[in-house]
Amino acid sequence: MRVFYDHQIFAFQKLGGVSRYFVELASRIHQCPGARVHIVAPLYMSKFLASQSGAIPVLGFPFTSDIKGAARAIEKLDSYIFRVLSEVYRPDIVHETYYSRSRTSGTSAKIVITVYDMIEELFPEYFPRSKKTIDIRKSAFSRADHLICISENTRADLIRLYGVDADKVSVVHLGSSLIAPIHSVVAVKEPFFLYVGGRSGYKNFLALLDAFAESLLFKSHKLVCFGGGRLTALEQERMKQLRIPSDRIVHVGGDDELLSRYYASAEAFVYPSLYEGFGIPLLEAMGCGCPLICSSSGSMPEVAGDAAVYFDAREVQGISHAMLKVVHSSNERRQMITRGKLRVKQFSWDICAQQTFAIYTKILNRQ
Repeated sequence: MRVFYDHQIFAFQKLGGVSRYFVELASRIHQCPGARVHIVAPLYMSKFLASQSGAIPVLGFPFTSDIKGAARAIEKLDSYIFRVLSEVYRPDIVHETYYSRSRTSGTSAKIVITVYDMIEELFPEYFPRSKKTIDIRKSAFSRADHLICISENTRADLIRLYGVDADKVSVVHLGSSLIAPIHSVVAVKEPFFLYVGGRSGYKNFLALLDAFAESLLFKSHKLVCFGGGRLTALEQERMKQLRIPSDRIVHVGGDDELLSRYYASAEAFVYPSLYEGFGIPLLEAMGCGCPLICSSSGSMPEVAGDAAVYFDAREVQGISHAMLKVVHSSNERRQMITRGKLRVKQFSWDICAQQTFAIYTKILNRQ
């Protein structure tokens, strides 16, 4: 079985979960009996692929320049070279790494596309270009031989919103690349809640600020924001309006090892998002022994199971009550940590790769 992973996500995403997913997946599929795997990204910007390229055959070279317009030029060049290499290597499966109107391969290879979420369809108010994105996705979904959704929730949304044949769609859960730390001490001397990643739009961070203020937990705890950029002017203004002292919200950044220590040291990880197609941070937190406080929306209950305290993401009081519940019950925290460590064992990149390879095999056997 010859499998190609195309250039799309690697050509424009320097860092990010999708490129990490494909590298983790491809490196394991490469080990499956009878599989011959290549990531075909003639010029790529993905730092993660560059750091892991020794684990899998990559037809391509890293490109690190920030020249204006470079990403668009790289995409055009990669597209042309990918088609040429497809004709040379004749892959049986092309797993496209993002959405496009037309096939990235000019051959008769079976096309597989992974569907991550329906965020732009469900929350168009946060995405000015959602109509164009939806149009591209519609074309991609209709021409694919098979679609892989990363959660049952995403699968249900996909079938409902696009009318896709249910037999054409499988669910394969994701894994986590984060390793639990040996030492969990971080430079925060007071108890703290942890928030990870982007904070704009549907991520619902402002509601978390409101809940942090309403609960008065800022008097005893800090809120640490890992990644996602420094606090914006809007967020700082909201803090002033809520009378949260500026030193109670801390922004930090760093590598996976540091992130794992923040998870392990936190009072709890709070995930107030209005919707997630999966939610890898949930796996990261559970794997590091961090209690979960998260929204009951989207796929989050599917991932966290009985290891989280849930709230309605649109109700500030619910977020506040959930945070207070965890703070005031050490027994609740211990039980959540225990359940989380059991729950996270159900998800791994090895399982993801095994199930994906089985889908590839099934598709080819239909011929």
